[in-house]
Amino acid sequence: MQKAIIYTRVSTDDQAEKGFSLRDQKDRLIKHCENKGIEVVKHFEDDGYSAKTFDRPQFNNLLEFIKKNKGLIQKLIVVKWDRFSRNMLLAMLMKQTLKKYGVTVEAVEQPLDDDIPENLIMEAIYLAAPQVENARRSLNTTNGMRRALKEGRYVSTAPYGFKNARDAQNRPIIVHSEMAGVIRKAFEQIATGNYLIEILRKKLYKEGLKVSRSNFYTLLRNPIYCGKIRVKAFKDEPEEVVQGIHEPIVSEELFYDVQNVLDGKKKAKTKYSLVNDEYPMRGHLICPRCGKTLTGSSALGNGGKYFYYHCTKGCKERHKSDGVHNAFEIWLNDISIKPEIASLYLAIMEDVYKTNEGDRQQEIKKLQKQIDENVEMMDKSARKFVNEDLDKHDYKRIKENLSRECAELRSKIAELKAAESGYQEYCRYGFSLLSNMGHYYRTANIENRQKMLGLIFPEKLVYDNHTFQTMQPSEVLDLLCNGGKGFSDGKKEKSSKNAAQSCMVTALGFKPKTF
Repeated sequence: MQKAIIYTRVSTDDQAEKGFSLRDQKDRLIKHCENKGIEVVKHFEDDGYSAKTFDRPQFNNLLEFIKKNKGLIQKLIVVKWDRFSRNMLLAMLMKQTLKKYGVTVEAVEQPLDDDIPENLIMEAIYLAAPQVENARRSLNTTNGMRRALKEGRYVSTAPYGFKNARDAQNRPIIVHSEMAGVIRKAFEQIATGNYLIEILRKKLYKEGLKVSRSNFYTLLRNPIYCGKIRVKAFKDEPEEVVQGIHEPIVSEELFYDVQNVLDGKKKAKTKYSLVNDEYPMRGHLICPRCGKTLTGSSALGNGGKYFYYHCTKGCKERHKSDGVHNAFEIWLNDISIKPEIASLYLAIMEDVYKTNEGDRQQEIKKLQKQIDENVEMMDKSARKFVNEDLDKHDYKRIKENLSRECAELRSKIAELKAAESGYQEYCRYGFSLLSNMGHYYRTANIENRQKMLGLIFPEKLVYDNHTFQTMQPSEVLDLLCNGGKGFSDGKKEKSSKNAAQSCMVTALGFKPKTF
């Protein structure tokens, strides 16, 4: 009596519904073996695995069983050839491998006699047909998805900040998820140019945006967030970006602002370092011994946990953080601006602003004219495309480039208008900040303390002998403050040497409400 292994497989629920259930296959194979007088030695089955390859758990176990029991098995029996494989080349190779162990493959519903040479043609057809079916299904799926993408409908798994849903016609669409606000925040903060990408990623990770470093960078580059969809190149079709039907999370202007930051076209004067509630001054202090940046760390003692600022290069420079922070607040409290000087400076700035107002308005008109010209060029390109005077791909490329340029121009106009509407507020707040730095610093959260340090003292500070010094003098701040009090060593002739480097007015976005 010949001995055989029977093998059953399904890959999807759809196959099971069409009569390929595992139980039905097994029943047919057992009945066939009983009718033919074949002893079933073992049964292997793979549930939910494709036959595109032989990398299937139970098929690998089947192969291992045959190898260990060489000569015991003569047949491997399946219901149809597509249960064995859906790849003609791999199927032929596997048949040769099994033949080395004395095992032949049979399909109950598609029997073949290997002794008849012409049956090789039928065998090739049986094995090729499933592969062709897979290829056709895959091509239809790809074409369908590309057609949907070109129509502006995102049909894949929703990216971060979105979730998959259905519209009124039960067609797939993406809508905002609960993470949309965090994504918007990421774009807004990167657009300022003041954040290192990795530092911001770690900050947002704590807020729920669980993405890796590379995925975060990819996220910031994805136009899906400003309402557009990137359709990748396929065969002779080039890559293109189309307008999506989903609601964007950020504006086009904000998206392209971020691209400029990532491309290095927009740089800030200061980058905020990785903040920790215990070390707000980390990254802003340098060692008086060697000039290297001080870092922060903690140590356990009898009284609990202690926090220190210390040198990163092995110097013995080491200070308790509490002492540094107290001395810094005292130092800030000693700084004040004479009221009459503040009023005079504000009046001068207002006069300068009014003088430059005409230039600002002229620049806005110039930018708007460029936008109008770009829109007109897009209209002309569209008419040429309709009249078949312009290739489809060239039209889309021109439209995409002009749309991006318009978004960047609108962003510049928005910046000019923001300066126009808020300059007095920022000026007055800047002087309020410089007049009450100790209070603002003490009541600020960790991030805004970092901002204050970066904006008011862009040059790093030196802490030595329980007091602070700045690396470069600022004669302007020395004039604004009362004789440079708090920035000098008490000797008038040396006041400029130890004066703080400073910004006179805080940057846009640094408002009282941020505290």
